[in-house]
Parts: sequence; structure tokens; C-alpha cells
Amino acid sequence: MISTSRKRLWVAGSSLLAVLIWKLASRIVAREIILPSPESTVFYLAGLLGEGETWIAVGSTLRRVLFSFLMNIMFALVSGVASGFSSRIYYALKPVITVMKAVPTMGVILLSLIWFNSETAVVFVCTLIVFPVLYSSVVTGIRHLDEGLLEMHRVFRIRWPRTLIRFVFPSLRPYLIAGVMSGLGLSMKVIIAAEVLSQPKTGIGTMFQIERARLNTTGVFAWSLLVIILTAGLDVLFAVLRKRYGEKR
Repeated sequence: MISTSRKRLWVAGSSLLAVLIWKLASRIVAREIILPSPESTVFYLAGLLGEGETWIAVGSTLRRVLFSFLMNIMFALVSGVASGFSSRIYYALKPVITVMKAVPTMGVILLSLIWFNSETAVVFVCTLIVFPVLYSSVVTGIRHLDEGLLEMHRVFRIRWPRTLIRFVFPSLRPYLIAGVMSGLGLSMKVIIAAEVLSQPKTGIGTMFQIERARLNTTGVFAWSLLVIILTAGLDVLFAVLRKRYGEKR
């Protein structure tokens, strides 16, 4: 078993190697418009962090990410628990889930822009892409419940609301946290990709498009670096939550 300090060392080492490769590649290309250097990207990002427009864009994107993600969690819990306990509901929803998993992301974004305004389109796209991930986590958790404890609840005629609160939801916790950790990062990527095409008034994706239109590759890299930092921060947050609450007690 690798210790925590060694894990951090490996993460730091791999990150440093990636930066060195990036620096070497930028020196070889020697054209900032094609591949900016790490230091110019960091300096540009530092300038962005001092602008109020940057934080408005970040806040708008995070608001969309959290709203759509919480909505998907709620839908996944309801439909996942129902499908886990009822094979009829599971097979009735299976074609819908299959279609949601198979549909091309770019096609969904373009169609949603025809059907909805930019704000609604972003949330709709995120739901189609992220919901199946969370739904599958919940269904898997239900199917791994202790059958003996479930039978005991039936024998003693414990009401379903109490069974859900005292037994089902606590047992789902490890699976749900794992789904949250994978689904939240996916939500961030999908929301930003949808913003690039839908162009809402404010958002990280909108800023990406503005920098691209200006042929400012350094700006695009700086915004990408900011997204990586935000996503890494969310991963660390939920890793802490998983360590604290993910184990069954």
C-alpha cells in the first residue's frame, strides 16, 4: 500500500514532467500563437484573476454546473432506486438510458440550441450526458444491498420511508460518492463545451470563444489551466468527503 506522502510525490513528479514536456514543446515550436510557454500562460492567468469579468464568468459556469448536477442527482436517486427494486421499471428505462449514453455530445449540443435558449440548452446537454453516469451508480448500489437485511425489513413490516432513510440511502453512500466524483468533473467539461457553442452572456465557455476569435492562444491555454485548477479543487473536496463518509459504518 502506497503511503499518502508517496502518492503526493508521484502526483507532483508527474505534474512537473508534464510541465517540462510542455516547455520543451513550446521551445521547439517557438511560436506563441501555436503553443504558448508555461510561464506566459501563468502570467496571463494571473492577469485574468485580477479582473472582475473573470470571476463573473467562473461564477456563472459553476452555478450552471451545480444546478444541473444537483438536478441530475435528484433524478438519478428517484429513478435509480425505483429501477433497482423493480425490474419492470429498469427495463422500461433501459432504452432511454441506452440512447442517452450513445447520443453524440456535439449533436446534442447543436440540437438543443435549436430547441432551447442558450441557458436552458447548457443544462439540457449536461443532463443527457451526466444523468446516465449517476443513474448507473445508484442502480449498482441498490443491486449490492444486503438481501438479508432487506428481508428482515419485510418480515418486521418496517415502512418503506424508514427503510429508505435508515438502510437504503446509507448503503448507497459509497456508490453515490463515487458517481459524484466522476460525474462532477464530467459536468464541468460538458457545461463548458456547451457554453462554447451556445454563447451565453457570461461563462467560461464564452470566454474561450472570445479568446479563440482573437487568435489569443495564450488566453485559451490560461482559461484551460483555470478549468483544470477548478476541477482539481472539486476532486480534492470530494476525495475528502469520500474518505470521511464513503465507508459503510
